[in-house]
Amino acid sequence: MTRRGCLAWIAGSFLVFALLLGPVGSAPAGTVLKIAADGDISDVDLHLTTHYLNRVVLLNVYDMLFALGEDMGPRPSLVDKYTVSPDGLVYTLTLRSGVKFHSGKTLDAKDVVYSITKMQAKGPRSGQLKKLIKSIEAADPLTVKITLNEMNAGFVATLANPIAPAVIYPDGEAERQGGTITKPVGTGPFEFVEWKKDSVIRLRKFAGYTVDDRPTSGFTGKRLALVDQVDFIPIRDSSVRAAALERGDVDVALALTQQDVERYKGKPGLTVAAKPGVSFADLRFGFKKGIFMNNPKLRQAVGYAIDKEEIVKAVTFGLGKPAPAGIPVGTPYFGAVHANDPFGKPNPEKAKQLLKEAGYKGEEIILDSHLQPSIYPEIAVVLQAQMQAVGMNVRVRTLESAALQTTWDGGEFAFFLSGLSPRPDAEIYYCQFWESTSTSTGYKNPEYDRLCRAARTTMKQEDRTKVFADLETLLRTDVPWIPLIYEPQVQGWRSNVQGWQLWSAGYARTWNVTVGK
Repeated sequence: MTRRGCLAWIAGSFLVFALLLGPVGSAPAGTVLKIAADGDISDVDLHLTTHYLNRVVLLNVYDMLFALGEDMGPRPSLVDKYTVSPDGLVYTLTLRSGVKFHSGKTLDAKDVVYSITKMQAKGPRSGQLKKLIKSIEAADPLTVKITLNEMNAGFVATLANPIAPAVIYPDGEAERQGGTITKPVGTGPFEFVEWKKDSVIRLRKFAGYTVDDRPTSGFTGKRLALVDQVDFIPIRDSSVRAAALERGDVDVALALTQQDVERYKGKPGLTVAAKPGVSFADLRFGFKKGIFMNNPKLRQAVGYAIDKEEIVKAVTFGLGKPAPAGIPVGTPYFGAVHANDPFGKPNPEKAKQLLKEAGYKGEEIILDSHLQPSIYPEIAVVLQAQMQAVGMNVRVRTLESAALQTTWDGGEFAFFLSGLSPRPDAEIYYCQFWESTSTSTGYKNPEYDRLCRAARTTMKQEDRTKVFADLETLLRTDVPWIPLIYEPQVQGWRSNVQGWQLWSAGYARTWNVTVGK
């Protein structure tokens, strides 16, 4: 059946029927789009979480000042237009007029000031935004003035970064909810209704939505809610998601496999499509505790023990590709240095030699991994076997989303399997979580910090190209993290769904989509 076996399929199928047919809140009114997701959300305050599944659901609810366009570059969203001062320090943003929050409040500049200030105070991007922004003020109801501490070539891209995204909340919203956002209030085409853990996240069409008439692109432009309700249903097993789609229990299934592409090819009423993804899995080392913290040879040994091609075959059925560098192939600053991956081919003998030189004596090493999406524990098991083959005593520990975030934020790990979804600038890939002032891992290298600062303050593309080549070279010397494989995007939908767009960035864009009978 699949690698998970028939028992998982049968048990999951009964679970799906229970979720879909049992009472899960108010009865749907009008058209309903049912989406099988590959796991549940963990937090509704996107300022505080880097968890991908939270964004998959809630970027249908929240909006940002700038967001990813179809080409992964930053485009205006809540911003109508903006200017930059000649010295590159002052950004004056004019907001779109008449935009409504789901609470009925009209968006104004104070909401932006509140949201960015909130992010500076707490969350995974707190250090980055404190260091970057000198001041932010509401110049008038529709004008926000942001003054930077120093020139930043990628500032607009920083605001468009979807990782712990700078979504805009109403002024004082967290305080009104008791200090923590527990019910999302955004300006997007859909508003939040309810979240029943491991059962459903329900959204409904926002009647007061203010349409942006600019061309639709990525998360931006004209985004119309054409269905009355969207239900995201967490189903962790990919074979169960596929079965639910085939039966018609759901309209769309996310994160399917290459096997599903082959199985459903030509099947009436179904489309299962695949695209090479730009997100990639990566292995991150801890520098606060554990065996890797002061041992670059041991980290390098891990790199030479890894067989990326084997991971591609084992977990993506050949649809993925090895990731050679810290930025994706095809992005503007990817060059010859990035393409020449020193860990592109496994070298078990070199790994064993480095283990000996590193003084490794068979101590147990815990590899922490996401539990969901399901591709991560699958990669972790393959990595474990590859490292055991060269003599490393590795044990995999999979963590639920909340525990995972706590472990990452505290830097309490030896090594950590995670992933990098699309970012709108190379500096964000290399520097957001890796400068000494922003990383939770404990990694510190003054030269890495200097290069990250140069990436922000260098304006000419040819000069930035050299900076990113130097960053990649240093990454391969210090090995704070190792890019592994690109994750393919495979989704399926039924023929009654019109307008569904499969994006190499992933995500589930529920706007401009209709559902027939």
